[in-house]
This record gives sequence, C-alpha cells and structure tokens, in this order.
Amino acid sequence: MRIPQQLSEITTNYSQHIDLWKQLILQLNKDLALVGLTEIELHTNITPKELWLGLESIFSELIHQKTTSFIHLLYRIDINENEIQGLMAHDDFLNRLTQRVIERSYQKVYWRSVYK
Repeated sequence: MRIPQQLSEITTNYSQHIDLWKQLILQLNKDLALVGLTEIELHTNITPKELWLGLESIFSELIHQKTTSFIHLLYRIDINENEIQGLMAHDDFLNRLTQRVIERSYQKVYWRSVYK
C-alpha cells in the first residue's frame, strides 16, 4: 500500500486511509499526554473537520488557561518559536497553528510508517 506523503491526501479521503488517520489521532493524543494534558483525548473516529474544530477549541483554551503546557506541547510536536511568531502575524492564527500541528504530527506518522 502506498502511504500518502501529504496530509491533504489523507484529509480529503480519510475513509480510504482510516488506519493512517487513526495513527495521526493517536500521535496527537500521545503528544498531549506526554506534556501532562491527559484530560484531553481525541476520539479516533472523528472526521477531519471535527478534528480541526476540536483542536482549535482546545488550543484556544490552552493558550488562555494553560499557557506553559501549550508551549510544551508545541515544543514536543517540534514547532519552533520563529514559526509560531510568523503564524501570529495572521488574523487566522489559531487555524494556521492547528493546521501546522496536524501536519507535523502526520509527518511523524508518515516517517514511522515508511521506516517500519
């Protein structure tokens, strides 16, 4: 089976790539847990739209209530400070940040699948 390299291939046809989609959500859950946000757990049966909306809501709350944990999460996912500052220059910062977090998490899933 060919593993799509781009996240967009997964999100537009996620039902055809259900295993990779579940791995992506499990990776996000793992990263959340590793920074102490164990009270947040994403369900593996959600759609891409539900994931984006859910993460935007979660990130908005974390930014305002658990800033340190949120910064640790971004560090864990490997999104650097300069990239975050670049995203903050846009009105749709939260949407762009959510996109970047999901992309970076999918990169982890992709490379793990390629080299297993």
